[in-house]
Amino acid sequence: MQKIIVALCFSLIYTFLYITEVLAENKNLFKIERNKNANVVMYDARLDLNGNINKKNPVDAYWILYAKQGQREEITAFEKKAYGYTVTANDDDDNSYNLVLKAVKDRPMKIVLVNGEYKAEILINNEKAYLSSVYVSASDALIPKVSYIILTGTKINTGEKVTEKIIETK
Repeated sequence: MQKIIVALCFSLIYTFLYITEVLAENKNLFKIERNKNANVVMYDARLDLNGNINKKNPVDAYWILYAKQGQREEITAFEKKAYGYTVTANDDDDNSYNLVLKAVKDRPMKIVLVNGEYKAEILINNEKAYLSSVYVSASDALIPKVSYIILTGTKINTGEKVTEKIIETK
């Protein structure tokens, strides 16, 4: 009887944690688009039920397969070599996180809370901006070679759209 009660408690705890994770609404930070097809990689701030960023797992990255039926698909371990990221808590601010994409390692970002909304702050054309999208143009080979990347966002100070094309030299 005691084993059944313990199993039931674990089941209830797991169900509660699953439900709170599912009910919490994530906030889109930015997306990566490619020249290959219409599918995009979405990067979201993972939020809890109170709208605060999830401190243990602050970012959720996944595919939206627009070339099929628009369904969500997780990024595979192999795909994480291109679309993966590292995220760390910012020591200076309890509500912000440092984010580095593998696709744009030399452009670290900061996830910040702005007027109740999480955004990805980055330098675009040497100006602070909130990133909205990254466009990647690459060859159509077994191991694609990136030709260029375009960063698009809005300037923090003015709200104007800003873009920057980064040509890959490797």
